[in-house]
Amino acid sequence: MEQAFSIWSPVITAQLNTPRRLGDERSYAAERLFRMLEDLKIKVKQSEVIPQGQAVEVRVKIDILCLLEDPAGRMHLVKKEETLRERVAYTEFDRSLEREEGIGFVINVKDISFDGELKGGEIRVRFLVEYTLIATREQVVRLWTGEQSEVNQESLSQLFERLEAEVSRLAEENQELHRKVFFYQRDISSLKRGISKLEKRNSSLLKDISLYQRETESLRQNLQEKESHIYRLKHYPRVAGFPDRESSPGEQESEPSLGSRIKRLFLNNLI
Repeated sequence: MEQAFSIWSPVITAQLNTPRRLGDERSYAAERLFRMLEDLKIKVKQSEVIPQGQAVEVRVKIDILCLLEDPAGRMHLVKKEETLRERVAYTEFDRSLEREEGIGFVINVKDISFDGELKGGEIRVRFLVEYTLIATREQVVRLWTGEQSEVNQESLSQLFERLEAEVSRLAEENQELHRKVFFYQRDISSLKRGISKLEKRNSSLLKDISLYQRETESLRQNLQEKESHIYRLKHYPRVAGFPDRESSPGEQESEPSLGSRIKRLFLNNLI
C-alpha cells in the first residue's frame, strides 16, 4: 500500500540561460619591500542575490590571499577583501519571472580563475568568477512511496537524522582537509626558506672557490717565473749579468780585455 508524504521544499522555477562571469583587475601598494610573489589564492567568502525590481543584484565577497617573500627569504601573508557586484535582469532567465511571487534566488559559483604578479612595488591581481543563478519558490511537495521502498522502512525524522549526520561528517572532513592544507602550506614555506638558505650558502662557497682558484693561479705563475729565473742564472750567467761560476778569479783577471786585444792586432799588422 502506498503512502504519501508532504514536505515544504524549494522548487526550481527558472535559471540563467548561460553562466555569467565577473572579472576585474586590482592593484595594491605593497606595505614593505618584497622580492617576489610566491603564491596567490582567491576564495569566495560570501555570496548573495538581492532582488531589485525587475532585476537582481549579485554580490560576491572574495578573500585575496597573497604569499610574499621579502629580501631575507621570510614569507608574509597579505590578505585583501573585495566585493564584486553585478545587476542581472529577469529577462536573462529561461522563464519569465515578472509575475512570480515569493521567488528566492540562489547563486552557484562554478569556477574561479586568477593570476597575479609583483611589479613596481605593487601587487597586481586579475581574477574571473564564473557563476549561475537559480530562481526557486517554496511550495508543498508530495512524495509517494511503496511498501518496499526505503522511505517506507524509515520515518521521515530518521531520514533527517541521517542527513544531519552526513552533513556533520562532511563538515569534519572539510575541517580536517583545511588543517592538512594549512600544515602542507607551512611545510612548503619552511622548505622554501631552507632552499633559499642553501642557495645563499652555495653562492658563498662558489665565491670562495673562485677566490681560491685565482690565488692558486697567481702562485703558480710566480713559481714558474722564479724557476725560469733560476734556470737562466744557472745556465746563462753572462746573459743574466753575472760572472761564470766555473771560472776562477785569477783566470778572469789574466784574460786580456777587448781593447788590449785590438791594440795588439793593430801592432802586429804594422810589423
